[in-house]
Amino acid sequence: MKALLLPLACTLAACATPEGVPPSSSAPPVAAAPAAPASRVVTLPNADLEADWPAASRCAPRWGCTSHGNPDSHRFSLDEAAPASGKRSLCIDRVKPEPWALATLAVLDPSLRGMRARFTLRVRVEGAEGPGGGVWVLLHGPSGNLHHDQRLVTGRRGWETLSIEFDVPASTRIVEVGGTLEGPGRMCLDDARLEILGPAKSAV
Repeated sequence: MKALLLPLACTLAACATPEGVPPSSSAPPVAAAPAAPASRVVTLPNADLEADWPAASRCAPRWGCTSHGNPDSHRFSLDEAAPASGKRSLCIDRVKPEPWALATLAVLDPSLRGMRARFTLRVRVEGAEGPGGGVWVLLHGPSGNLHHDQRLVTGRRGWETLSIEFDVPASTRIVEVGGTLEGPGRMCLDDARLEILGPAKSAV
């Protein structure tokens, strides 16, 4: 009887899988999905508006403040009462009847060309009528504007985050980003952010 049990025990031992070793499989390994490319943040000067504002200046350092027609139709001011973050934000008030005002940053970064980008801005509006206030983008080419987009909100609203995604043509010379107020009211802005998301989605 013992002689019969010995070959059976050996057979069972040979079929056992050693601890920690997975059983063999004829199925091909499953390839891991490629990781999505990480976005890259483009450095914007004084993006958080924390730089000291010289008393004689009409606009925050490194920003450009412009109004349609009459340069005195809008007041650009530093606000430390209720910024989105940090110590201060930039506010635009319409004081005379001109249609729009802008607070913008000009970006000269060749790595943006042929890419898809996202510009994000923290925005607060008070008594904004007409089109309203919000985030704004303009792409300049060698012979004119290549793309313009904006996203506006109206009424009285607390701080919110507004974003625009856009493709940057290879011929782009300057990417201009910022905030705009169109119509009566007040708009404050803070925490500008520009990111490269990856290659452009359309042929540019």
